[in-house]
Amino acid sequence: MLINLVYREQGLLVIKGNPKNIRGFKDLIREDITFINRQSGSGTRLLTDKHLKEFKIDAQKIKGYEKEEFTHMGVASAVLSGVADTGLAILASAKALGLDFIPVAKERYDIAVEKEFYNLEMVQRFFEIIRSDSEFRNTVVSLGGYDVSDMGKIVYP
Repeated sequence: MLINLVYREQGLLVIKGNPKNIRGFKDLIREDITFINRQSGSGTRLLTDKHLKEFKIDAQKIKGYEKEEFTHMGVASAVLSGVADTGLAILASAKALGLDFIPVAKERYDIAVEKEFYNLEMVQRFFEIIRSDSEFRNTVVSLGGYDVSDMGKIVYP
């Protein structure tokens, strides 16, 4: 079975006020922009490469493309500290460090459970929490960039 967990927003993080006026992926090839990437194989890296391909941007023309971080907070820290001007990460990391956020994509996160385990007490308790515990749901929403509107909804039988 496939059950929705959350939707989350990914975007380019920039210093508050966006002093370099970064608007999107096409700005990454500017000489005055340094990018910080996620590690090869991560979902965020795949999303970055997908957009670069769509915009016909050669990754080798992006200063910093080869520099990698392993977490969204690592990307946010690199931007906050000035190591990079921008990087792709989730809204929650921008919010946590007071960065501005340029939306790029909304992703759906689901959880897969084998049908034979769905009725186990611990599995049912988990779904009870995500479907009805307003404190839990509010905590997730308060992180920033998470949409819990379909949390717990069965997507595929």
